[in-house]
Amino acid sequence: MATKRKPNEKDYITNKVLSVFSLCLLGVLLLMLFYRVAAYGSTYMLGRQITWVVLGLGVLGVIWGAVKTGMERSRGQDMRYRLLRGRNLVIVFAVIAVCMAAVLWRGPEVIKLFYIILPALAVYYLIYHSYPREFFVISVDCGLMAVLLYAARRALATTNFHWGAYIAAAAAVVLCLLQVAGVFYVKKHGCRGLVDGQMVDLFSSKNAHTMMLVTAAVLAVLPVAGALLGAQIAYYLIFAAFAYLFVTAVYYTVKMM
Repeated sequence: MATKRKPNEKDYITNKVLSVFSLCLLGVLLLMLFYRVAAYGSTYMLGRQITWVVLGLGVLGVIWGAVKTGMERSRGQDMRYRLLRGRNLVIVFAVIAVCMAAVLWRGPEVIKLFYIILPALAVYYLIYHSYPREFFVISVDCGLMAVLLYAARRALATTNFHWGAYIAAAAAVVLCLLQVAGVFYVKKHGCRGLVDGQMVDLFSSKNAHTMMLVTAAVLAVLPVAGALLGAQIAYYLIFAAFAYLFVTAVYYTVKMM
């Protein structure tokens, strides 16, 4: 069943999700334009200067958001349903600062990575606010599966770095064991958290623990299979990870109707 919320809460969540999607889309478009400046020799130095300026603005924005947050708390202001609040400003400007710091550290080519990261953050934000918490965990697991399989495929495609695929497989097994231990702990002791201003059981649906255990097993099996069966199989298993995510998304969407 979908979570029942008050009208103000529903409007706030809707506006917040739309704002996150809009900012991420705008960020991708601006990064595309910025890449055309920063990645070419004739305008490289101009791109470098723009990076430093935007990084400085990001840091100043984080400071502004932190000060605003302190003022809101000292005045006892109720900011639960306001988009323009200190905490949100800190998050937005921190993302900007991290993007620019990454460009300074790794060069303009890292910008292409943010074409994937920013939309992914928006999707995860939507899942976090709209779906049961276990599906958020499942979606994070599937994202990790895809990353580890991609790393394994890249390692297997090289001549001297095949060991990287086995490191990815080992990391998947460790994450699986940690999640299994966490699920059994939650099953025994429960897990409560703050949702929409209220303390609730985060994993209280009927099949929450079972679904997270199944996903933990899939998280371990796919990267291990990719590392053992070769780069081509690892490539196809990336699609298998997203297919599993799609099936579970349909399952939870139907449950919420």
